[in-house]
Amino acid sequence: MRILALVTDAFGAPGGIARYNRDLLTALASDETVTRLCILPRHGRADSLPPGMQQLPPACKPAYILAALRLARTVRPDVIFCGHLNLLPLARLAARLSGTRLWLQLHGIEAWQEPARRLGRLVGGIDIVTCVSRYTRRRFLAWADIDPGRTRVLPNTVNAEFRSRDRNAARARWQLGDKTVLLTVGRLSSAERYKGQDRVIRCLPDLRQQFPALIYLVAGDGDDRPRLEALVRKLSLSEQVVFLGGIPHHDLTDLYTAADVFAMPSHGEGFGIVFLEAMACGTPALGLNLDGSVDALQEGRLGILSREENLCQTLATALHAPRPAGLSERVQVTFGRDHFTQQVRRLIRRFA
Repeated sequence: MRILALVTDAFGAPGGIARYNRDLLTALASDETVTRLCILPRHGRADSLPPGMQQLPPACKPAYILAALRLARTVRPDVIFCGHLNLLPLARLAARLSGTRLWLQLHGIEAWQEPARRLGRLVGGIDIVTCVSRYTRRRFLAWADIDPGRTRVLPNTVNAEFRSRDRNAARARWQLGDKTVLLTVGRLSSAERYKGQDRVIRCLPDLRQQFPALIYLVAGDGDDRPRLEALVRKLSLSEQVVFLGGIPHHDLTDLYTAADVFAMPSHGEGFGIVFLEAMACGTPALGLNLDGSVDALQEGRLGILSREENLCQTLATALHAPRPAGLSERVQVTFGRDHFTQQVRRLIRRFA
């Protein structure tokens, strides 16, 4: 089976969509039925790739369109994988030119509202749609004219590198002493204010009355950081909030391990892989019951779900609670790489 993957981000690109695509494409390449996997990204340049795949250099929009149509004819794919709803018009055209089947991947907010009418009409002819969460699938089916039987939920996976480590050593590395530590990891983008760092900050005046040694670590960077820093100054919380900036990927495991509670009270997560990463390191994770976070937290069976109006109280309860035993192992059973790979293989064999 030959696969042409048209994606926004893949190997060499940052962000959750890039990570999801890398995991999915790696799982596809490992399947014995896949004889060629050609990846065309809009962003990201790969220095090295897992066996069994080829990634072309990223291209500007006109060059990307031409490259996609050329590859549809030269690769002669059996399946075109469309990694983002915004690429669907091009993917449909490429599928028509090559007479092949089409697989669409949905992540989150891009699929929650009906897009332009022209794009909405293209959905009906897709062979299979995978969604990162039940929430995204439900929002998509609310407007899409497609047989629900053609849709599947394929959640994110968590890599084995995220695992329980020596917590004392991790806290010493980050010089946390006897601090009570809240942590959020995510981009500080004005387009992604829904992630909720400001909601956590507004809870801190009440929380520090119960936890005098409380500190809130904010990992990530972006153009919304000045607004958050201004909020911290307004609430006189400069000693309680530390903006860490961007954290190298290899440092995240120790950071998650060092925290007492990971919190991302978001309104707009398609899934939220950072929840899995934190819990795989043994740290309880808290989100709101409003979006795809519900799937990542397994409706409260793995993590902590809060109503928005109860956020401060739920954070306090989570900080008081003991660290849950066996959390890392349970996350790997539910969302580990082996389970994810098996799900991907079952999907691709629908096209065989």
